[in-house]
Amino acid sequence: MAARVCVFCLAFLLGTLGARDESSELIVWNVGQGQWATIIDGQACWHLDMGGEFAPWRAIRAACRSRQNVLSLSHWDMDHLDFVGGARSQLPNLCLLNAPLGRSSPRKESLLAGIPTCPFKSPYVQWSNPAGKTANAKSWVVLWRGVLAPGDSPRDQEQHWIGQLEGLSATRILILGHHGSRTSTSRGLLSSLPHLQVAIASSRFKRYHHPHAEVVHELLNAHVPLLRTEEWGTIHLRLD
Repeated sequence: MAARVCVFCLAFLLGTLGARDESSELIVWNVGQGQWATIIDGQACWHLDMGGEFAPWRAIRAACRSRQNVLSLSHWDMDHLDFVGGARSQLPNLCLLNAPLGRSSPRKESLLAGIPTCPFKSPYVQWSNPAGKTANAKSWVVLWRGVLAPGDSPRDQEQHWIGQLEGLSATRILILGHHGSRTSTSRGLLSSLPHLQVAIASSRFKRYHHPHAEVVHELLNAHVPLLRTEEWGTIHLRLD
């Protein structure tokens, strides 16, 4: 049976982020175990990673093909960048805003070949640790328009960026780190997000057992609703 695709809409007023002329929308695409999240506004499709097990290309083209496409990659794991090669042909006007830190295999690095660097500065509040010992530890952590996307940043790194990421307390929407693995999304992080309204797990529990029961328990204790792409399909959230 084909995977069920549902649209789950929530309205949020993100007054702390400042007024904008046009509404914006967060889409967390149902890619199985992986991450591809897109914020769409009047200017562009801002893509936070492009990886997973399967890509809903028809819906992605419909939403973004006629727009500028801006790509930020958190780190070198394939479940965060596997679709970059396809996006080069599927999405015109694609530019790279954040490349993963460090070096990787020739195969992974070749996915980025030919994508021009964006000719503007990043609008995101972001943090990274170039000295991280693993690809996960080097993850770009991005906060923008109330959406926090920490890539696969582990708990020991959370201890650093919790105190350094400007405006962190304004987070309304959390894309669970490492797809809900218990190696991310610590109790300390959740306690630093007093205005958090929803968490999203882009994962497949039936195969990979994410989100982990420990993370689900912490979200329950923090009274934060959890949405799973495995259950809801592609998730749409209006940001203002």
